[in-house]
Amino acid sequence: MDYIEIPEIASIIEKEIACNLSPKRYAHSRSTSETAVKLAERFGEDRWAAHLAGLSHDMCRGLSFEEQNNLVNKHRACIAFLSERPSLAAILSDREYREKMIHGPAAACSLCYRFQVREESILEAVALHSIADDAMSPLAKIVYIADKLEPLRNRSADADEKMQTLDLDSLFAYTLASVVRWFSESGKPLCPYTAEIYSRMTKS
Repeated sequence: MDYIEIPEIASIIEKEIACNLSPKRYAHSRSTSETAVKLAERFGEDRWAAHLAGLSHDMCRGLSFEEQNNLVNKHRACIAFLSERPSLAAILSDREYREKMIHGPAAACSLCYRFQVREESILEAVALHSIADDAMSPLAKIVYIADKLEPLRNRSADADEKMQTLDLDSLFAYTLASVVRWFSESGKPLCPYTAEIYSRMTKS
């Protein structure tokens, strides 16, 4: 992608989410973007790609499930490169988790068909930000971490220290453990695929 265009796309998206998302969700999206940029700079990834992915990851949360679902069904080719990934299959194959997580694939499809974003690392990061995947690219791991550990989240007291000291894979594992712990403490059901990835990680 022409990197002159990414700031322009991000500017358009920021204006849209400021209008279409709740103030809390908009603030979370901005904070996720800022956190992703810091992590990208620390780990040698593209800061503009991190900015765009972080800012846009929840851009479809203001749409109804039917609208999100239609986006994915109509523009599924945009994320066809993820078709063999069990993480995407986990989102799309179960009605309960499809309703909770389809906003990620919908946002990736929207980035692709509306803004002609074709970089797979950006689309992957947006599509899979709500589900752990041990095959994630570095950028996708960064956005997953940023989404879960940005400062506006209810997070562990040592989150900032971990983001500054751990290597990327260790930080990803720490984030996944934090997610599993949060679901356990809240009593809410954890996506079975996320539980499977966590179990596999803890045994390795």
